[in-house]
Amino acid sequence: MQQPKNAIVVGAGMVGLCCAYALHIRGVKVTIVDRDPVGDKTSYGNAGALAISECVPHSLPGQIWSIPKWLLDPMGPLSIRPAHIPQFMPWLLAYLGHSRKKNVSHIAKALQAINGRVSADYDPMLKAIGYAGKVRDKGCIRVYDDYKSFKLSAQEWDIRKQHGQHFELLGEAELRRMEPAIGQAKSFGVLQPQWRIIDDPKALVGSLREWLVSHGVALVTANVDALVTQDKRVLGVKTPAGEHFSDITLVAAGAWSKQLAKQAGEMCLLESERGYNTTLPYPNIALSHELLFAEQMFAVSPLTVGVRVGGASEFAGLTAAPNFKRSDNLLALAKRYLPDLNTENGQQWMGHRPSTPDSLPVLGPSVKWQGLSYAFGHAHLGMTQAASSGQMLAEVLLEPDKGTDLTAYSIGRFI
Repeated sequence: MQQPKNAIVVGAGMVGLCCAYALHIRGVKVTIVDRDPVGDKTSYGNAGALAISECVPHSLPGQIWSIPKWLLDPMGPLSIRPAHIPQFMPWLLAYLGHSRKKNVSHIAKALQAINGRVSADYDPMLKAIGYAGKVRDKGCIRVYDDYKSFKLSAQEWDIRKQHGQHFELLGEAELRRMEPAIGQAKSFGVLQPQWRIIDDPKALVGSLREWLVSHGVALVTANVDALVTQDKRVLGVKTPAGEHFSDITLVAAGAWSKQLAKQAGEMCLLESERGYNTTLPYPNIALSHELLFAEQMFAVSPLTVGVRVGGASEFAGLTAAPNFKRSDNLLALAKRYLPDLNTENGQQWMGHRPSTPDSLPVLGPSVKWQGLSYAFGHAHLGMTQAASSGQMLAEVLLEPDKGTDLTAYSIGRFI
């Protein structure tokens, strides 16, 4: 088979940029097409973590009983806009179906297959683009009300342990020694040392994009209206300004990828899991680790641009206006558990996490079309898995002798 010489990557978020990087360093001429290549991205507003140890699926046995409580709590972690419920139901039913134990085991293994290579794939790229010194091995502390509450999450920790993830239990004294800003309402924690913290996710995305452009990767500002096809092959993309042709067409457009996959006749269950956060430039506290508040399901991240308080999962589709009351609620929770936190002058943000019901990305070649591949659906792990997704996909497309297996992530699993 003739080696591909050029590629189009649809999407200039972190996953798309990492795919472009992986193809470029293998000698492929890459063009990135995005309607707003340097504009706001989901990649910008995340918690700034490489969550390497997160191999636990979102849907777990018994979780169905928690959903009504989350929905009824105005400060809870889950919200569904009523108008979106009919469209959302197929995704939700599939999500609940994946909570069976056999599915959980399969998903955890597939997540670990990506996460286990994150540092090995990220580090050479970070060094190449001059960002290596700005991703720090700070680790994460998952904070609990008390030891009893921690024990209720035993199945999550069993999954991590089964996949070789190290963690350390922290009693109240040790928790306060490591993070004095945590208030008296929390008395137990678990340190996950594998997590790495990015100084500023937006700066990282910008550095990678600028490096790619400076090394010959083309950046086209245009909306992709359709795929260009002939017989059983995708030849490129159609934009308002004209058509672009390539040997490889890669859809990495985050929550918007579903539309192009549908045009190709490949249905997938993908939802925008909208996340909210506020970045506080003058937080009045110092944190040494990422903090995840387990019961309330929100994160507090120590970035160079300030402390970022984020979380929440809102299902409302791609076009509904943001509800920044979600950000306000998260700040109120953060203030409850970090009493000295200064919540003034915060910058609010909302982004669209592209989420599948089985917690796995859509990664790999199309099952119907030659010349078409996908890289989207990473949900909360887009920044974490971006570099490895790009490298794994490039290995399958250009280095088949490596035997990289993307079966678990194929869009064909939705058939």
